[in-house]
Amino acid sequence: MARTLETLDLGTPVYCGEERVGEVRGLYAEGSSARSVEWVVVNWRSRGDVAVPAIEIGSVDDRGVTLIQHDPREYAGLPAFTEERFPTVRKLA
Repeated sequence: MARTLETLDLGTPVYCGEERVGEVRGLYAEGSSARSVEWVVVNWRSRGDVAVPAIEIGSVDDRGVTLIQHDPREYAGLPAFTEERFPTVRKLA
């Protein structure tokens, strides 16, 4: 069953293709009144917390979150996430 980003639970698994690369640590919106998820913070197994743009999410279902790219190396350039580095975002979950 398809789900929306806004209904994700913290700890939801994140996959690139069939490889589990991490889990959801936070959902963030841009601006003080926004309600739509713009960034998904993922605790990437080999890198710690990174900011994944919502446009990189391919699907959300009972298995978890699947990213668009199938090769985790495609995401090597994702920025590390700290709230100080993203001063315009607001935590949704």
